[in-house]
Amino acid sequence: MKNIILDFFLTITGISAASGLVHQNNHLFLIADNSQYLYDFGLNDRLLTRIQLDKNTSDLENIAKAKKPDFESITFDQDKYYIYGSGSTPNRNLRITYQKEVLTEDFSKIYHRLQQKFLVDQDNFNIEGVIHTEDEIWLFNRGNGQKAQNGIFKINKFNTEKSSFDAIKLPLIDQVQAGFTDAILVGDFIYFIAAAEASNSTYLDGEIAGTILGKFNRKNSQSIETIRIPGKHKFEGITLKEQSEDQITFFLCEDKDDDKMETTIYSLTIDQ
Repeated sequence: MKNIILDFFLTITGISAASGLVHQNNHLFLIADNSQYLYDFGLNDRLLTRIQLDKNTSDLENIAKAKKPDFESITFDQDKYYIYGSGSTPNRNLRITYQKEVLTEDFSKIYHRLQQKFLVDQDNFNIEGVIHTEDEIWLFNRGNGQKAQNGIFKINKFNTEKSSFDAIKLPLIDQVQAGFTDAILVGDFIYFIAAAEASNSTYLDGEIAGTILGKFNRKNSQSIETIRIPGKHKFEGITLKEQSEDQITFFLCEDKDDDKMETTIYSLTIDQ
């Protein structure tokens, strides 16, 4: 990967702490780690609509850290949107499925089983990205706990007892360890982003050192290429914008770790 270009694309008013996005039918569907909404932003009409994910609460935006569901991952699969909690604390273990209606599932047992089976304890468990393949769910663990356990949990869609874990070594950014923040499948390749912030906690934020873009073949998770994204941004969401034979362009969303009700969307273009 080379000749990386980062450009401002637009600012969306009404969303803070954006943590993931999907580009679908000229709409951006976004989640925020301190919100109970799935946000739908039309790129043609520039209108923002909110889809409430929990009908039993009035605490919907800018939710306090101790109470927030911490939705960090979103993907689109078979006409449905899947949203995952990070699992970094016991109240962050939900999976939401949305297709006209909202379905809520408790993933506590699945998350706990992954922690026990692959020796990733609660203090180092932090799901920040998700990909659905034909037969598996790939959960990207952000290694910003004390053990820096970056890796990919792979769960069989049809039998969640079947699972594996690929430990992934990621580079440092200004002497700070990078950790997964999101990923997307494009053809035979996984593209991911990983941010570095000076905190050894899955709960507390730290000073941001920057974000890298990475790529590997889905059949070989150790064949990783990475490149640093310009600036000191904490990018937490990536989705495909467009691609040609020579270039591929993504949308990125940024979490500025504040309560300001706006989020900036960037476009990132690289040579293929």
